[in-house]
Amino acid sequence: MAWSLLVRGGTVIDGSGAPGRRADVAVEGERIAAVAPSLTGEAARVVDATGMVVAPGFIDMHSHSDLFYFACPSAESKIRQGVTTEVVGMCSFSQAPVRPDHQALVKGWVGGIGLTPELQWETFGQYLDALRSVRPAVNVAHFVGHGALRIAAMGFAARPADAGEIAAMERHLGEALDAGAWGFSTGLVYPPSSYADTRELVALARAMAPRGGQYASHIRGESSMLLDSIREAIRIGEEAGVRVEVSHVKASGRENWPKIDAALRLLEDARARGVDVAGDVYPYNAGSTKMDNLMPAWSHEGGTARLLERLADPKIRRRIVEECLVDGERWGTVAQGGVGFDQIFIASCRRRELEGLSLAQLAQQSGQAPAEALMSLLVDERCTVSMVSFSQSIENVAKVLAHPALTVGSDSIPLFEGAGDKPGRPHPRSYGTFPRVLSEYARERKLFSLETAVHKMTGMPAERLGLRDRGLIQAGFLADLTIFDPATVRDESTYPDPHRYPTGIPFVVVNGTVAVDDGRMAARAGRVLTPAR
Repeated sequence: MAWSLLVRGGTVIDGSGAPGRRADVAVEGERIAAVAPSLTGEAARVVDATGMVVAPGFIDMHSHSDLFYFACPSAESKIRQGVTTEVVGMCSFSQAPVRPDHQALVKGWVGGIGLTPELQWETFGQYLDALRSVRPAVNVAHFVGHGALRIAAMGFAARPADAGEIAAMERHLGEALDAGAWGFSTGLVYPPSSYADTRELVALARAMAPRGGQYASHIRGESSMLLDSIREAIRIGEEAGVRVEVSHVKASGRENWPKIDAALRLLEDARARGVDVAGDVYPYNAGSTKMDNLMPAWSHEGGTARLLERLADPKIRRRIVEECLVDGERWGTVAQGGVGFDQIFIASCRRRELEGLSLAQLAQQSGQAPAEALMSLLVDERCTVSMVSFSQSIENVAKVLAHPALTVGSDSIPLFEGAGDKPGRPHPRSYGTFPRVLSEYARERKLFSLETAVHKMTGMPAERLGLRDRGLIQAGFLADLTIFDPATVRDESTYPDPHRYPTGIPFVVVNGTVAVDDGRMAARAGRVLTPAR
């Protein structure tokens, strides 16, 4: 028998959690044709996987790459980690739907992550068509962002939605589901999503329940409000009858680190009584987001232009400092907890000489108090600054990562390609999340077996999403494959030197096409995935 691709001599870890076994994998076209020891026959391409693991392509359960696909469709910094599918439209952010008269609001809203979108569409369906036209290298499962739904229905109003506005959001959500959205996401620390009450979110979730829509939530608070925020996410799923994904499970702020056990128990108890709730986690103790999110929610009312006006007002700046300065040394919001100024770093900024500086260093350089230096930076850069902040316990990261109900999601923001100089000091998860799980946590710390690590990044997220023919190495399934050396696979990206691709992942196959060939980019074969409804 002749095949288009034969992967020979490797150890197949099939994504189910079962022990690895010596087997060859034959691919014909887009699908796996056979999995068996010592397959014989001709193939147009043979890959020698001796000494390596052949696994399903990794599924990133939580990513913001959608904001960068148009500028970087190769997604090299992601696919070279072995990722073949990304779940995007997270934390309330998506580039559609968008009303023509609200384009400025939307551009300001996402501008803090270093992006100025073109927004050459209005509906979610038009946006997905545009995404298909650039054909990213990875498969894309897209949620619609609650923030986008809210802006389309009621702008940046800092209040609960009324019945008419909820109905308008339901219409936009229905159109997105028709076009292929997997559900909707909230970012309840990010205005305008943060202005919603639970009633609004239950109504939207209930509206999509008959169609199998899923609810993904960056919960309302990951610090002092952690437990109540997880209870809210569970309540939304329970009352609406939808599947719930708690995004990047963590406890932020040193004083909140002991809450992580209770947070995990809340998930376990809900699952025990039949609520379909799980979550994802990234293997780092630092996060990354827009720096303007360090400002309190009320200051964002009306959008970025109004925030900048407020930050230019000395009286309002004093109010913000009184509200957010903790013990004179840390900066905190209700949603994020207190973090030292020496633990908050500039990740991307138009003034590249500032990238990599902490807010404490920026203050020393500018001669201002750290809080004033922070607000001045936001004003000077028009809120187009992103940050990396260290707010978590490394011990908690391991505990959450090991939990059997949690998958892996990078929460990465930008995408990069090629060699040479690149802008910014992005969080190293943009380059290293998945190899880090394999090297740091499976091989070195032995937190779990290699089979469990692969399961948490393949079969388990595929089941959560409802991907019926991905996530396993099995005849008839689509041929998304990652081939890695279990002895050498490693994340090379660091906080001081983030722009480094991982090692030990020589081959990645997407939909039957070799996309990474002996460590080099070879083809773009991803597609926009839509749920079976």
